[in-house]
Amino acid sequence: MIIDSSKQKYLILITLIIVTCLATLYLLLPDLVYDNFIWRYFWGPIVSDVKGETVYYHGIPAEDKYTIISELTYGLIIIIVLYILYRLLEKWGIAIDWRFWLAILPFVLTGSVTRVLEDSGFFKEPIGYWFVSPLIYIQILLWAFLFFLTGFLLHKRFLRFTPTRVMGIGGVLLLVPFIWFIIQWLTGNYWSATTGVRIDVLLVVSVLVSVILLLVFTTASLFRDNQYLLPFRKPLNISMLGGHLIDGLTSYISIYDPLGMGLPTYSELHPASSLLMNIWPPLFPIVKSLLVVFIILLFDVFYREETYRYERLVNLLKIGVFILGFAPGTRDLLRVTMGV
Repeated sequence: MIIDSSKQKYLILITLIIVTCLATLYLLLPDLVYDNFIWRYFWGPIVSDVKGETVYYHGIPAEDKYTIISELTYGLIIIIVLYILYRLLEKWGIAIDWRFWLAILPFVLTGSVTRVLEDSGFFKEPIGYWFVSPLIYIQILLWAFLFFLTGFLLHKRFLRFTPTRVMGIGGVLLLVPFIWFIIQWLTGNYWSATTGVRIDVLLVVSVLVSVILLLVFTTASLFRDNQYLLPFRKPLNISMLGGHLIDGLTSYISIYDPLGMGLPTYSELHPASSLLMNIWPPLFPIVKSLLVVFIILLFDVFYREETYRYERLVNLLKIGVFILGFAPGTRDLLRVTMGV
């Protein structure tokens, strides 16, 4: 269902009202709006991330970390973006399935890889600002949309060039050069300080995640008549679980070093995950995994009939959940592996 013209007018009007109110508040109370809100919770952390230190503006400090306010704001933005994407893809008749997931996977990897390259000092100011959150997500989204639009235009003249296929190929072409720089670092060609390459951490996390996913898939295959296990044979569901396992296990292993691997000290930037690990270190990966399992059961078992007619939206939400775990998890894993 497409938004009709009257609803579009109302949405545009509401957006204009919100923008006008924010602009008026900024003009009347700049200290409150910019200094104590925009700088403290959003722009300041970006500057701190790029510079690698606490930064100040009018005496207000900002650090490279998330807050409850910033996480809630970014979460709301993600929901809005997902809804807009859903409407656009529905209008264009694009299927959202595991093939679509494969097409966007190179872009997700590009975001994680370039984020790690920024951590290593590869990008200098002001280019570095485009490779920290949330600007990096905007950049990657624009690249994906550019290749998708190219595929959409090519599809009109050459039917075998589907938008999804062209987007996937474009994502791979975008990713390959950055992967090359990662390989250069791992083979000893450093361009900044490092605590040492840790391939062992990469192998440990990769093996653990692979074993867990293999056990889950095998169990679901053996008991395929069980409605609660059947959904865990689907590629999108397995990818969701895998993405959050990478994130949870990497955070736990890199921060607490439970295997005694002699890792340098890392810290958690997200308040929610930090709270869980302060209660009990393994609780973070456990809770993340259980939440994903609950989401899968919610969509594919408990409300399967109700969500069947909204398969495109459900799959897009699943891809969003995958990205929320896989993107930061891959970045953290690469950081530890590179020693930056």
